[in-house]
Amino acid sequence: MDSIEKIGKIEFAALVTLIIFNNLILNIPSIIINLTGTGSWINVIYITVLAVLFILIICKLLKPFPGNDILDVAEFCGGKFLKNIIAILYLIMFISFTAFSLRFFTNSLRLIYFDATPLVILILFFLVPALFISKLGFKAISSVNLLVFLFSTVTFFVYFFAASGFFVWQRLFPIFGYGTKVTFVNNILNLFSFNIVAYLYFLKPFIKEENDYKKMFIFGIILFGIYLLLGILALIMTFSFIAQTNETLSVFIVTRLISFGNFFQRVDALITFIWILVILSFLTFNVFIISYIIRKTLKLESSSGINYCVAALIFATSLAFKDISIIKTITKDIYRPYSFVLMFVISFIIFLLAYIKKKNTKGVTK
Repeated sequence: MDSIEKIGKIEFAALVTLIIFNNLILNIPSIIINLTGTGSWINVIYITVLAVLFILIICKLLKPFPGNDILDVAEFCGGKFLKNIIAILYLIMFISFTAFSLRFFTNSLRLIYFDATPLVILILFFLVPALFISKLGFKAISSVNLLVFLFSTVTFFVYFFAASGFFVWQRLFPIFGYGTKVTFVNNILNLFSFNIVAYLYFLKPFIKEENDYKKMFIFGIILFGIYLLLGILALIMTFSFIAQTNETLSVFIVTRLISFGNFFQRVDALITFIWILVILSFLTFNVFIISYIIRKTLKLESSSGINYCVAALIFATSLAFKDISIIKTITKDIYRPYSFVLMFVISFIIFLLAYIKKKNTKGVTK
């Protein structure tokens, strides 16, 4: 198998931010808003705390497995069979999420700017460059993503603070939305929005300093929660009707309201351009991580050819659905519970059993 390229803290933060922005563009905030109403911002704070507590436990369970990802732990726990099962489950999750993101963004781009362009052309416009960039290696992907990280971070805060002039703080109330049970119990599955956890399960071997993994893991979750909270606040405080709608509302709507006097009024075009770079970087990273899982599971020496197969799978999956409304439904009703169970239930059980097995065989360093 190809040698593993290591990344530092800055590259790691950039990758975390990349996945965050993709979730914002995919309108995961609006899914949470539709489920919890005006209590969505409280729900995000709540699930962020739960996610941090969960990660503290996971880091404890992973301590006896230096340099190992979830596939290594699964193999230690249940042999090759369990390793293959976990690999298949995460491949389904990553491929579907990547395809949904690609289809959703290209569909939105087509409706807004390129109504005469075939959807297939727009999908290939993103997927082909992502395919070839992913072949350059993880270090190259991380370095390129640093530039995207700088532009996207600045753009996001400009977007948020420029839109703040349209905020109505009273729209945050009632703070518990449809009730405390809906906010804190019924919608605990909103933890699915922290899909960064799934990526972090596989990134441990790529971290330069083993001792930094716990700090970087927790930092990633907190950063993710902050951005998700800001994205939801921007939508709730801008639109009074957003909690009652059944449609997915894009953060793009907010950008249409932003202008800087008469000199610069089409800020949405600039922000959309930055989002194009974000989606391209996200696709590149996902093609790489999916190829990595396949290589490691099948114990292949070279990645040659795998990237093409991965790109073909993403392409086919993105076109497998008739329209975007089906993807919205699948994301909320199928992907949401599936990813939650996989990341926070099945994976936890594997880590726990592996920890117990390790403790009973060689002991655990406290």
